[in-house]
Amino acid sequence: MISTERIIVEMQRQLNYAKTANDDQAVREALTAIRALCQVVLVSNDQKDEPIITPKTMSIAHQPQLPSSIEGVPLEEDDANGNSIFEF
Repeated sequence: MISTERIIVEMQRQLNYAKTANDDQAVREALTAIRALCQVVLVSNDQKDEPIITPKTMSIAHQPQLPSSIEGVPLEEDDANGNSIFEF
């Protein structure tokens, strides 16, 4: 397990980077890293198996479901040739 002191040192390094960064994207990345480090400490102190939610996992979790023929039901399309296996 990584010590809390080591994580705090890394948070300070990321904060210094955010302070000196010249563009908004670099600042956002440093702040996101700080948020993730905070969650690591908080979750490890609580000893819970809760998932860590980051912007990347939030965007994956909320994507709309597209219709699929995996369930055994053929997709209905206007220009399809019926039940042809050669539909692309």
